[in-house]
Amino acid sequence: DFRPISLVGCLYKILAKVLANRLKRMLEGVIDERQSTFLGGRQLLHSAVVTNEVVDDAKRRRRDCLMFDVDFEK
Repeated sequence: DFRPISLVGCLYKILAKVLANRLKRMLEGVIDERQSTFLGGRQLLHSAVVTNEVVDDAKRRRRDCLMFDVDFEK
């Protein structure tokens, strides 16, 4: 009793990995360096930490602080 080996899932994974690697190389030159999430080596909390530091610095120096944050959705 031998069953055939299915390579459909394997081929899909290989193709998906190749496409992901090619897109990653392309996106590094397209996405702005200030984008802090969804890219390798960048963390989600980085923006929150920077925002907190800016607000703390403004309070410490007793200066006004104006910030603008945009979150786009599809």
